[in-house]
Amino acid sequence: CNTGWSEANAGVVCRLMGYTGGRNVADVSTLGEETGRIWFGDVTCGNDVTNILSCGLTWEPSNCDHNMDVAVTCQADLSLRLTGGQSASQGRVEISSGNGEWGTICDDGFDDRDAQVVCRQLGYRGGVATVRGDFGEGTGHIWLEELNCTGNEASVAECRVSRWGEHDCTYRDDAGVICTGDVSVRLNGSEDASRGRVEVRPRNGEWGTICDDGVDDRDAQV
Repeated sequence: CNTGWSEANAGVVCRLMGYTGGRNVADVSTLGEETGRIWFGDVTCGNDVTNILSCGLTWEPSNCDHNMDVAVTCQADLSLRLTGGQSASQGRVEISSGNGEWGTICDDGFDDRDAQVVCRQLGYRGGVATVRGDFGEGTGHIWLEELNCTGNEASVAECRVSRWGEHDCTYRDDAGVICTGDVSVRLNGSEDASRGRVEVRPRNGEWGTICDDGVDDRDAQV
């Protein structure tokens, strides 16, 4: 129930599900009306919550109906880049949630399965993990700790993550990767990290574009 519900609560709920944050949906009616029980009302969550039952709340509130249901939109718009390496295919992993603030990933639990996903998102075939700041120490935020990918995800946004921005690491613990593959791919020319002009670079070469002759949705899927 939306009594006492805030934008901060939406962010907590989304982070508990592995997203980087979230916001409330203003018009819940567009999602249809639920018919089951209303379990919670007067929900108030702190930023350190790891279970929704740890939030302040009222069980089965009597002053609510389904017109007062809560809905959220979660955010998982994560951009990656590699810095500090001797080539474009290796380096310290830096991540941004789309707000323009880059930061690093702590190496706690960071392994080759995570590296596979990082490298795949950057357009490589795969890769291996490096730890203990092998590519130097980053600056700014340490955004993630305990990244938990299975290795099959297409991007880091699909992996389970701990709470965004909370950690007990230092820059000496920055995670890195060494990626393998003959061609790098990136999107350019848009403020949205999920869209843009496709640019490619052969190993140790220069970035360039792809002519649209014959390019269709099947190519875009890949």
